[in-house]
Amino acid sequence: MGLNKGWLTTPTSKKDCVFSNKKMMFRPLLLLTITLLCATSASAQSAPVEDVSKSMLNWTQHLNTNLDKYFTREKGDELIRNLEAFKGALTLYMKTRKNLSDSIFRKNIAPGNKDPKNLELLKTQMGEIIRQMRNVTDLTNNELRAEGDRLNDQIYNVLNGEGTQFLSYLEAFLAGLEVTKKDMALDNGMPYDRLQQSINFLASTQEKIRSKMK
Repeated sequence: MGLNKGWLTTPTSKKDCVFSNKKMMFRPLLLLTITLLCATSASAQSAPVEDVSKSMLNWTQHLNTNLDKYFTREKGDELIRNLEAFKGALTLYMKTRKNLSDSIFRKNIAPGNKDPKNLELLKTQMGEIIRQMRNVTDLTNNELRAEGDRLNDQIYNVLNGEGTQFLSYLEAFLAGLEVTKKDMALDNGMPYDRLQQSINFLASTQEKIRSKMK
């Protein structure tokens, strides 16, 4: 009974042996290259940032435009006080964030250098913001309270997470992540402007309440 030579095909020359060996070497090299490319791509991705400045702006605007839906003379003074505390906390955070970002650009600090002290400072100040937010939401109506609570929870979850998300590229930079100058510049632009507008809306709401209290 003859053997099926198709199952026993072997290189018939030295040239065939060399070609076969090259194919065997190429495969692990290809796998290594793909692995390195994937790792490089992953490290080049933007840091996981949860920008809440737009939601903050929307909510403070709604507090201002819908004042008549929750204002009463009985809680007018308390509203003014709580809005002042909220405005102060937000202003302090905004100034701290701006100063730290400007300092990084001015000193041309390279990414990858951790700054846990200033990172914790930002988190502590944001923690005070959400505390003051609650004091304001308690004096509003159901709709504004629900919107404020959603924003509050969003911030709280980032602050108390496992360090996998940040509220700004500045925080990610201070945590030692690779953050591009472009991301840092964007971080110091529109989000900062939204926070300033939020503060303006809070001040405007206070003035409206004072006017109603006369």
